[in-house]
Amino acid sequence: MSENANSMVRAAGRFILFMAAVFLLLFLANLRSRIYYHGPNYGFLLWIFLYCAAVGFGLMKLKKWAVLLLFLPGILSIAVFIYGWAHGARALMPWALLNYAFVAALLGIPALMLRMWRELQW
Repeated sequence: MSENANSMVRAAGRFILFMAAVFLLLFLANLRSRIYYHGPNYGFLLWIFLYCAAVGFGLMKLKKWAVLLLFLPGILSIAVFIYGWAHGARALMPWALLNYAFVAALLGIPALMLRMWRELQW
């Protein structure tokens, strides 16, 4: 595998592992808030942590399934945009471009990793 491709996949894996740590800390803070102050239940943060941890470790090990899992947030974002567009939700133009750039980044980064598909392992 070329060193540049290897470093890009591993850098994405490191970033996703960092985000997993952030989501774990958010979940623990919310757990404390629920116990002491009867705060809202943000239990989905645990699932986001588990997703980020699995994808991050998979990318660090250069696995194909991790790249496939990395497409999931982009596909879900496109589904939300299509649902909103079909039901008449509109955003002003500068902010709509920001939304489109977000979805493009969510799909573009895994698409770049698909270029090295043959060099990854299952």
